[in-house]
Amino acid sequence: MAYPANKALTVNADRLWARHMELARIGAIEETGSCRLAMSAEDAEARALFARWCREAGLEVRVDGAGNMFCFRPGLDPERLPVGSGSHLDTQPHGGRFDGISGVLAALEVIETLNDEGIQTNAPLAVINWTNEEGVRYAPALLGSGWYTGLIDEEGLAKAHTPDGILFRDEAKSRGWLGEGSEKFPLGAFLELHIEQGPILEQEQLQIGVVNTVQGLRWLDVEVTGADGHAGTTPLDQRQDALLASARMLVALNEIGRSYGPAARVSVGRLKPETDGPSTIVGRTSFVVDIRHPDAETLEKLTQECAAACASVGASSGCEVECSQRISVPPTVFDETCVAALEQAAIQQGYSYRKMASGALHDAANVARVVPTAMVFVPCKDGISHNVREYASPEDLAAGANVLLHAMLELSK
Repeated sequence: MAYPANKALTVNADRLWARHMELARIGAIEETGSCRLAMSAEDAEARALFARWCREAGLEVRVDGAGNMFCFRPGLDPERLPVGSGSHLDTQPHGGRFDGISGVLAALEVIETLNDEGIQTNAPLAVINWTNEEGVRYAPALLGSGWYTGLIDEEGLAKAHTPDGILFRDEAKSRGWLGEGSEKFPLGAFLELHIEQGPILEQEQLQIGVVNTVQGLRWLDVEVTGADGHAGTTPLDQRQDALLASARMLVALNEIGRSYGPAARVSVGRLKPETDGPSTIVGRTSFVVDIRHPDAETLEKLTQECAAACASVGASSGCEVECSQRISVPPTVFDETCVAALEQAAIQQGYSYRKMASGALHDAANVARVVPTAMVFVPCKDGISHNVREYASPEDLAAGANVLLHAMLELSK
């Protein structure tokens, strides 16, 4: 049967939830958490289970040279490129059951729903598990999609290793999840479902987020140099306290971020003093400023203002400041046709939704460089992610999967 424009066509919510719970048993931590680091034994076991489900659904499972899993369903028109969907199965060390996993399982559920209804698509379909999205064991993050899109070359992939020196390709091969050669499986479009990892959808009581952009990212490395001193003998007005100067910088950075409105993000998550004695004035510190915004011009202005603020505070504190840019990722604007397909699916299914930017990076941001791409978000409780308490309801997951189902049908007509 060919694709029907049928609002009543919906995924099997119980099956989708059961798959989440079964996969969560692999690498389970605490009561509701998951730890499946890329190419670990747990990741390999999860991949094997996912591959089994795909084969049972009639999909051909193929693995590329970065360990990405592509699971293909034939289309009626062999000349068409596949419409793909998926995300990642690897997790954070103290992660949850939904980040990445929901995107992979929702894509598989789309296929199984089509199988149940006997529906064939003109274009082939593909369910995808991207390798090492989280970047915990191997740097950089988004390794598989980075290699797929050419952001990481063969040499870079060959050099990727764990902190204790295990090469990615050696381990992927030993686990049985490394394809041969450098062939990239072409796609005609790509959609990624993901939990929002933020509070907006839940706070606004919306079921769906249609993601049309991904924020750009800058990382600034800041080194502050003052002078070590004795806490008991050095007068307060004669100190060059690098830690105190850094604290003032952090306050200034937060104020700058707030001044740019609700779309701006400015954070410092790592601050290292060179000394940690309780009676020592710290003479040197370093920290990383994480700056994000969906508009490229605004991101540049924000970055310059943050760097200038660090220099100004350093000068007034009697400290030297060195500020350098480590990472620069431009904002991603998703494909209009893919975004429209998701939006129309949300409308067709009667779901409340909004268009929105993604504050986090995802594989889709990489894939969008070479393939028409968009994302769909579903709410997560309290906006919590990268945490064992991460939670998305069965109803919200099913709603997102239904939007994904009808968007993929539209794109594969």
